[in-house]
Amino acid sequence: MATAKEMTFRRYGRSYHLRIETAAELELAVGLDEAHWVATNAPVSTINCDATFLQLLDSDGNGRITSHDLKVAIRWLLGALRDRDGITARSDALSPDEIDTTSGIGRRADAAVRKMLRRSGLDESATITLDEVRRIKEQIESTPVSEAGVVLPEAAGEEEIRQFIADAVAVTGGAEHPSGECGIGREQLEEFLAAVAGKLEWRRKGEIPPGEDKTDVMPLGADTPAAYEVLAAVRGKIDQYFAQCEAAALDPRFVQRMGWTDAELEELDFDDPTVIEEVLTKAPLAKARAERKLSFDDQVNPYYAGLLERFRTEVMQPVVGERGEVLSAAQWGQIKSAFAAHQDWCESKGAPAVADLGMEKLEAYLDERFAAAVRELIAASDQAAFDLDNIRLVEKLLLYQANLIDMANNFVSFPHLYDPDRRAMFEMGTLVMDGRRFNLAVRCDDRARHAEVAKRSNMFVIYVEVSPAGDGGAYEVAVPVTSGGRGNLCVSKRGVFHDLAGTECDARVVHIIENPISIREALVSPFKRLGRLITGKIESLTARAEKKLDTSASAAMSRVAPPAGAAAAPAKGPTGLATGGMLMGAGVAVAVLGSAVAYITKTFAEVEPWTVVYVVVGAVLLVALPTSIVAFLKLRRRDLSAILEGSGWAINARMRITRSQRRFFTQRPDYPKGAKGVRGIAWTVGVIVLLTAVIAIGGALIRRSWGGAEEAASPSTPTQSAPAE
Repeated sequence: MATAKEMTFRRYGRSYHLRIETAAELELAVGLDEAHWVATNAPVSTINCDATFLQLLDSDGNGRITSHDLKVAIRWLLGALRDRDGITARSDALSPDEIDTTSGIGRRADAAVRKMLRRSGLDESATITLDEVRRIKEQIESTPVSEAGVVLPEAAGEEEIRQFIADAVAVTGGAEHPSGECGIGREQLEEFLAAVAGKLEWRRKGEIPPGEDKTDVMPLGADTPAAYEVLAAVRGKIDQYFAQCEAAALDPRFVQRMGWTDAELEELDFDDPTVIEEVLTKAPLAKARAERKLSFDDQVNPYYAGLLERFRTEVMQPVVGERGEVLSAAQWGQIKSAFAAHQDWCESKGAPAVADLGMEKLEAYLDERFAAAVRELIAASDQAAFDLDNIRLVEKLLLYQANLIDMANNFVSFPHLYDPDRRAMFEMGTLVMDGRRFNLAVRCDDRARHAEVAKRSNMFVIYVEVSPAGDGGAYEVAVPVTSGGRGNLCVSKRGVFHDLAGTECDARVVHIIENPISIREALVSPFKRLGRLITGKIESLTARAEKKLDTSASAAMSRVAPPAGAAAAPAKGPTGLATGGMLMGAGVAVAVLGSAVAYITKTFAEVEPWTVVYVVVGAVLLVALPTSIVAFLKLRRRDLSAILEGSGWAINARMRITRSQRRFFTQRPDYPKGAKGVRGIAWTVGVIVLLTAVIAIGGALIRRSWGGAEEAASPSTPTQSAPAE
């Protein structure tokens, strides 16, 4: 295990992170106890990186990358390279001289790199890039012969062989080719050949040898298929009838429970022809009899009468020897036994796709040259597949060399999260909304689970649904608000989201977790609530006063309005009285209001100005101090690790948010320099000045009070009286 002297740690957000900047420091990460890793487990869906690289890291394909997966990848990379400078440089280029050929993996990679360099017309000592490797890989994958054991029809030179492969794909379903199309391999070839041979053997069993008129499979000779078709159509109903006869022989009462019940018949509409047809279809052939015989008389179900007549002529008569009026249970068993071999033969017919090819083509496909040609193509694909596997090995080597240090810096330690010039791999992009830029966004696939965990972060978090343009599916991100105030952030508010690829997407807020955002907001919020309360009360009183005034005015108008059809009242009648009453009421209201103002003025005149200021400042401090203390404690405990844990990350360290992070994660960009008509508001300076003034005035008042109390408590000097005469 690496020693403490070899490792260097840095402090970020009140936790220690291993420094990983070189290949040597990457090797040290393997020896670091996992308890000191910042993260030990993370879902692949939350990491922004090359998809193939993540797929290679997730070796077991469970959708998660663990510390074990990362350690295995680091050891594999270090064991494959002799020169590790490319790891430190995060290089996506590789030369044969940098590969360690003492291992089997190194030798395969070395041979593949040299072969690709020759293919590209370069010297074997040159370097090959990841883009060039992927270009060659794509070319090979798109050829008809590429993956081991899988060839496409167009890989064959002859039209007949191409048709053979196409028919094999149609019958067997084929195997997936890297190009996305379907071809065949050894397994599909053998399956197709067996299907062809089986189909021809099946047809042979159904043939009647020369000189014979029937076989076990064809009990009625050439008429067997037509007779079996009639038998198959009526077999289920006749089986049902004789089963019901068995029940009736056991207990005649069972007959009453067979067929449709009265309750079911009452719900049916017998004026509808389709309903009648459905009833007849489900009804038995005839009423069950204990003697176990089916009589072909007028009492049979009329829906099956025509089919039963064909049964008597085409099936019963040839097998039983007579076209009887009654079918017994024994005769029915004799008929089924006669067609048993034919039924087995029909059921072993095989896939319809084979029959659709036609017997002539199937006979031709038995020629060995078809199978031999395809086997040669499959053998040729083995070599191509070997080359392709080696190309993929080089791609893996380049991906690991270019990305493993960055992956370690987003797993073992998180320095990129604390660097405003870098983006961590779990960051999804930037949200622009409410005149601000929110630069930290973490993907969450399960909002309810994420919100339950994110509540522990003590952060104000908005959940945003991101909808990329085109065919990209919508997804959700969790965005913490780290500075300023809530502003106009609310559910359903819209904005734009820029992912790390620079794509602009529609964004909509779908959920909010509320917590203090800043000290300023915490100080102002109680007074905002008080203002809303006072405003609400005033609006309520105003509404009641308006309603009362409307009622009084309506009553007054109803008294002065003349009845319909009557002459107008004299000017000095009730109208004058009503008007006088309204004026008197208004005068009383003005008098009351004046009295209240006079009382308030007199009260304030009797109180010293410093007392008023003292009361106001005391009230402000009484509200502001507890609020600011609670907000300060919550803000100090804000933890980014809970945001990641909600997305499925396993985090060891507590990641407290720093001052620079607060400003970077939530930014209100400045207006362009030199812009006219823009006035800035220094909120921080204003809050500091206000708090300083409040504290100064409060201190002066307290000192004044103490001074007055001491002066009142000190004894006065007694005045000596003159001596008595």
